[in-house]
Amino acid sequence: MQRKGYRLAHSITLLTSESIERQLSREVRGQVPQIQICWICDSTNSTLMRQFRSRVDLKQGSVLLAEQQTAGRGRRGKEWISPFGGSIYLSIFWKFEQGAMALSGLGIVVGVAIAEALIDLGVEGVQLKWPNDIYLYGKKLGGILVEVEGEADGPTYAVIGAGVNLVMSVSTHEKIDQPAASLSEVAGVNVERDTLAAAIINRLVPMLNIFSVEGLVSVLEQWKGFDLMRDADVELDLGGESIRGIACGINDMGALQLKRKNGDIKSYYSGDLSLRLAQ
Repeated sequence: MQRKGYRLAHSITLLTSESIERQLSREVRGQVPQIQICWICDSTNSTLMRQFRSRVDLKQGSVLLAEQQTAGRGRRGKEWISPFGGSIYLSIFWKFEQGAMALSGLGIVVGVAIAEALIDLGVEGVQLKWPNDIYLYGKKLGGILVEVEGEADGPTYAVIGAGVNLVMSVSTHEKIDQPAASLSEVAGVNVERDTLAAAIINRLVPMLNIFSVEGLVSVLEQWKGFDLMRDADVELDLGGESIRGIACGINDMGALQLKRKNGDIKSYYSGDLSLRLAQ
């Protein structure tokens, strides 16, 4: 029998730290002491967190990317499907002088940074779904996972993870339990993985600096422009209990503002909550 070998469904360009560094602004390059790229890991967040806990000299601004994750994680313990060479799996380590409560809106800041990075690259139709999802034309394009450790009143150490889909095979789509998008499916958009990684870092590092001083108020106006659920009739799943109302944006701590039928507006923090459009 003739040996025909294998054919990749799409071409793969491996990540290179040198290329990413060259595309960073001078200001940002000075605040990113290292960019590690691993072939395969369980998850970039888990790997950076282990380095931190094992007392490795992990400096603020250290970045880790992976070609593939075998145990990628999303919010609420959900699996993050992470095929080889198809997407961006990126985590960055950051130190904050504030306590953990002051970081409740950190995921919002990261979302805005990624949305603006995509716009920088010519991607239109980007929206953000509270508290940590990136959407493109109504389908999920990426997600954010923030993990923190530290004292109640500071300092606090954060590992900030982001996943953004660039290319997705049919089999990958079938593994995901919701409508998903990838940049390769958008007409006129051709983004290299190194370029997207650099664009995210270029936007994220300055925003983290500003957030450290000003808090979430520094990006509230930008969030309004990206808010997928603003003024929509939504359902909030509290883990068995469902609450319905109108989404009225977020407050300066990153909590969802939900207007109930009686006109009252109540704040809900992310935790184990799940938000969706009302059926």
